Amino acid sequence: MSKFDDIRCQFPITSQCFTSPEGIERAIIYLDHGASTHPPTRVLDTYREFLEKYYANIHRGNHYLSQKASALFDAVSETILQFLGADSSTNEVVFTTNTTTALDLAGYLMSQTEGATLVSSMEHHSNDLPHRRHGPVHRVEVLPDGSLDYNDLESKLKNNRIKLVAITGASNVTGFMPDIYGIARLAHQHGAKILVDAAQLLAHHAIAMRPDDHPEHIDFLAAAGHKAYAPFGAAFLVANRSAFNAATPYIPGGGTVKFVTDTDVVWADGMERHLSGTPNIAGVIALGEAIRWLGEIGMDWVRQHELEILKPIEEKLRAIPGVTVLGDIPAEKKLGVLPFNIPGIHHDVVSTVLNNNYGIATRNGCFCAHPYLTRLLGCTDAEGVRQKVAAGEPAQLPGAVRATIGIFNSMDDLEKLVDAVAQIASEKDRYAASIKPESAACLEAMI
Repeated sequence: MSKFDDIRCQFPITSQCFTSPEGIERAIIYLDHGASTHPPTRVLDTYREFLEKYYANIHRGNHYLSQKASALFDAVSETILQFLGADSSTNEVVFTTNTTTALDLAGYLMSQTEGATLVSSMEHHSNDLPHRRHGPVHRVEVLPDGSLDYNDLESKLKNNRIKLVAITGASNVTGFMPDIYGIARLAHQHGAKILVDAAQLLAHHAIAMRPDDHPEHIDFLAAAGHKAYAPFGAAFLVANRSAFNAATPYIPGGGTVKFVTDTDVVWADGMERHLSGTPNIAGVIALGEAIRWLGEIGMDWVRQHELEILKPIEEKLRAIPGVTVLGDIPAEKKLGVLPFNIPGIHHDVVSTVLNNNYGIATRNGCFCAHPYLTRLLGCTDAEGVRQKVAAGEPAQLPGAVRATIGIFNSMDDLEKLVDAVAQIASEKDRYAASIKPESAACLEAMI
């Protein structure tokens, strides 16, 4: 059995079927990894084992189950730090419920530092909106091909007092991977820190946070388990212990203190200061197992596997008459993310037909990245859409269909996507009547 076959058979979803609305039994081809990945059996077994055998609250418990649960939970921090190449003597891990919370925590930790936050126009809303409430925000533009405008980035750093550069490790819309190490070096040269949203990157590409004294050190890194072959509900922020100590608790409460009186409190140190309440213990333990599983497979293998599929499939998708692929980024500079439209057919219709008629699971819409998507689509009426939405008027958002490649996907899975898209595009008249109303400029850009 090949390494790939061994990996694929660990995912129950690869043999699952569903009944379509037409009553036809269809095999599921899962191409929605950019939204959430499926856990392999090993991770599911670890998750189930904790719930069945070791279920107990962690820390400050002297009985066997609490001690066992605490040991399993605490070991995950070191697993994550090693996987990310972070210095465990100075860095710590705070577990959160999702990447959004982890990113907001990073913004909170920097909120008392003078200066603005610099975000890119390709960010997921979760690495944009939280920073807006923590202080002034400047925006780095993207180029027409969907990549980052590094000249604009450097100019913004030179001409503004920037305290934090918040950048995605890989776009969830196009898969573009900014040069996070070059950006880190540039940020540090201008007295800023860097926060990497690694939600998409974590399970698809090796990451090296590097030692604290390295000019390309990553100061903050956030990611979640549900995009890295673990269950929902466990995520994390990695940062220097001093950053966690410099702020009062993100959410004060149980576990964040050393001692409390009627009028005062002594806060806990490091990550404990920001780990309030009972965390998702089972989710964190499963996340740790998923990280160990990926580490054993090897991130170089993961990356090579996805590239071998991405390169020929994207070429074939672009060659289909009547299909538009968003962005124009070389495969070597992106993850296995394929955003596309069939002009003349609404993206919601395309995604629905892919599911109902072909069993192919994709995502469609704006992917929580409205500024980036409207730029990629050439939408000239984003403000018009905003006004209609704010007024409560019907305004279907522009969007696209997105297929994302995961570790258990085969070339055959993606060939079936290409064939299905080609078939749908060739029957445009059949589906054109299903198109939904839009504001004129955005509709024109999309279809």
